[in-house]
Amino acid sequence: GIEIAKLFLNKGDTVIYTTGRDRQVQNTIVADSGPLVTTPVMVLVNNRTASASEIVASALHDNCKAVLVGERTFGKGLIQSVFELHDGSGIVVTVGKYVTPNHKDINGDGIEPDYRRLPDLNEARDYLSRCQSKKLS
Repeated sequence: GIEIAKLFLNKGDTVIYTTGRDRQVQNTIVADSGPLVTTPVMVLVNNRTASASEIVASALHDNCKAVLVGERTFGKGLIQSVFELHDGSGIVVTVGKYVTPNHKDINGDGIEPDYRRLPDLNEARDYLSRCQSKKLS
């Protein structure tokens, strides 16, 4: 999800923040090159949009590259590690969580879309233009 989001973002734009008790989990992930795609995007989301998909949706949305259309997303924003135990079994431990570029915790609440129904192209462009103006001020 992080690498997909980078394809749409400007160099230096925040993709996602990771937070947790361990300093190794606390990180700001940014786009390291210019966008491959520069046209405005509409991202369709619903209650099955989760985890990596929410990273993509929030990165594009919070950086004014896309409008979100549909239903609130699932809200899976945890970072988990799998540890193998001595008997060959394993355990999954939550070590952190994802926070959007606008500092919204994804986990639990999900992401509310901008529109429930597909907006007119001009309406979506106006929304993104207002978003960019707000971001610059």
